[in-house]
Amino acid sequence: MLSVPAFSKWIQILRSSSKNYAEYGSFLPVQDQLLRFFHTAITAKASARVVVFTAPPASGKTHVIALCGSYLQDSGAPTCIVAPNNELKLEFGQELQRVNRASSQQPPVLTLRTYMKKRDQFQFALVDEAHNLRSAIELDSNVVKSIYFEKEDPYFARVLASSMKDRGYVTKELNIESAHDMLEEIRDTRYHNQVSLILKTLSQWRCFCILSDTTCELKFLAADPRERAILSGGRVFLFSATPLDPAELEFYCNISRESIQTYGTAENDFVPKHNVTYLHTSCKTQSEKQRFGVAVLENFKLPALVLINNDACCRMWSRALSGRLGRRVLIIGSGLSYTRRAQIYRRFANQPDGVLVSSSTVYWEGINIRKLGLLIIPDPPFPRPNLLEIAQGRHTQYVRIARRRLVQGMGRIGRSSQQGGVCLLLFRPSALGSFVRSTTKEKAKRLIAKLSQLYSRETRSSS
Repeated sequence: MLSVPAFSKWIQILRSSSKNYAEYGSFLPVQDQLLRFFHTAITAKASARVVVFTAPPASGKTHVIALCGSYLQDSGAPTCIVAPNNELKLEFGQELQRVNRASSQQPPVLTLRTYMKKRDQFQFALVDEAHNLRSAIELDSNVVKSIYFEKEDPYFARVLASSMKDRGYVTKELNIESAHDMLEEIRDTRYHNQVSLILKTLSQWRCFCILSDTTCELKFLAADPRERAILSGGRVFLFSATPLDPAELEFYCNISRESIQTYGTAENDFVPKHNVTYLHTSCKTQSEKQRFGVAVLENFKLPALVLINNDACCRMWSRALSGRLGRRVLIIGSGLSYTRRAQIYRRFANQPDGVLVSSSTVYWEGINIRKLGLLIIPDPPFPRPNLLEIAQGRHTQYVRIARRRLVQGMGRIGRSSQQGGVCLLLFRPSALGSFVRSTTKEKAKRLIAKLSQLYSRETRSSS
């Protein structure tokens, strides 16, 4: 049984453990609130098995998790920290060095897949970026198998004609007979091994189809919810920048609504960073946006991220930029395995002036690029439906989700307080407009030029 002192004594223990507190003399206001919530959750008489803590992006959740995870581990309770990807796993390794521990054994930092295999070993699990659980599970090839092909593939027309009579954008869950027929159409393709494996165990999968006039993606979700369960005999603490949907937690993580306790605000407002300048300059067409993006990135060399709404636009932007910027440009589109995405990301991170063009959900929500100087978002981030929404046959709440994703996307820059940055929207945002200053293309270029010069001086001095 974990014995936790009263809050006044407990917070003193954490303050003495925190190198951040020793350096700055205080926690951030949101960190103070999160720590109070956490203490309430672990001392409550009726302890919920799953506790959700909601706090804005870039509010210091990483340090709170490192502090609380270390405290629980030092108290003799087997504890782990769960990160949605390897990039954040490495970041937690660094953050744990900012905590003075009473014992030499720090809580292990695990990816979600590793945790799901070892979850019975831990009394407590602290999950960061929990709003990415859905994405992490959908990208887990053990839980969701994906087959992605485009109009140029010779069998695309056969699939479209034989299995999907509708045209335009179609999302639906297929019954087992339709899934079987569609898989038979592509058995003798480069997907032969994967198709054959799924056909042998088809009753163990639920099949979803996302079809447009140019692309088709088949997703096979493990039908047994225990395959994606994250609960063990202990407790799970979920830290999220946006409110978690109980229906999503139940569908993706096998967590019942009755087992959840939530702390934090229902909706988080955007929190601008003092080291980031937020601008928008309106462009009327995609061609105008791409020409302006090329001009900015060609003339000013600094690490940049271009967040794109969908895979087709991602490829168009990549072609436009690569024609002028060459090997500086790297693309992470849809349909890539985690291993391939990680390889491309490492190549980008190792370039002093790399440009990453991405339509991958995780790069909207779950990654910290410490030296990112420029973030460009050409269009409002309207999402496509996820597997739960397709399964329920419901319409996506586009405006609400677009605002949430825009907040997440704008939060990718300025993660290090010592690094300045510019967030540039190429559209007039209907939400968050009070935080984003309208400017002309020329003024935006001059501001980015100053930032590029500063970045060049800092790079030369550090080398």
